[in-house]
Amino acid sequence: MKKSILIFLVFIISLSFGYSKPTLKITLNNPNENCNMELKLFFFDLNNDNIFDAIYYDGCNPQALAYFLVINSSANINQKETATLIQGSFEEKNFVILIYDPAIQKYTHKLYYDEQISKAVLEDYSDNNGNQTPAYDEADNYFLTQQFGSIFIITKISNIDVQSVTLCSVVGKIIRQIQNAEGWGQFVFDLSNQPSRIYLLRFTATDKALTKKLVWVR
Repeated sequence: MKKSILIFLVFIISLSFGYSKPTLKITLNNPNENCNMELKLFFFDLNNDNIFDAIYYDGCNPQALAYFLVINSSANINQKETATLIQGSFEEKNFVILIYDPAIQKYTHKLYYDEQISKAVLEDYSDNNGNQTPAYDEADNYFLTQQFGSIFIITKISNIDVQSVTLCSVVGKIIRQIQNAEGWGQFVFDLSNQPSRIYLLRFTATDKALTKKLVWVR
């Protein structure tokens, strides 16, 4: 905790001197947290060398969570991209995050914590990092499903005005429901506490209703 606070204080002090590379802030989807606030991930250039070298997570936990950063990527991140935590947590220093660019409808970066160097690492995303769930129904024209362990990331790939999303069993038992989903581009579901079986995702839009299958095997 003391180390995190120290790094955070360095961030604040550095603000008074300015950055060669402007601070970048992107939205983070974290299925582990539910505090009804918009979660953010900040990238800082502390050395004034035009390279991001630290990250700070602004989440539900009041504890400052900041880590030094190593860049192993040739692609820049822009503020319109979004990040999704797919594994671990910031507190346990075992996080794995994917960064998605809605403009090109692709993942661009992978951000993770490397215990060997005690720093976060940002590298280019490879499609080999995850497995795409096969598509079988009309919903696949609108949504892409990617699975990372027990985490399912549903990304909107076509123009559809989604109002709500419901995850349920094939017999109709509701497991999770997202209301007021207007404007959402991604939906994250963690099935780690659910048994192996087929699940249904039901999307309600202004002009149609769609159902998509998720196959979860432990």
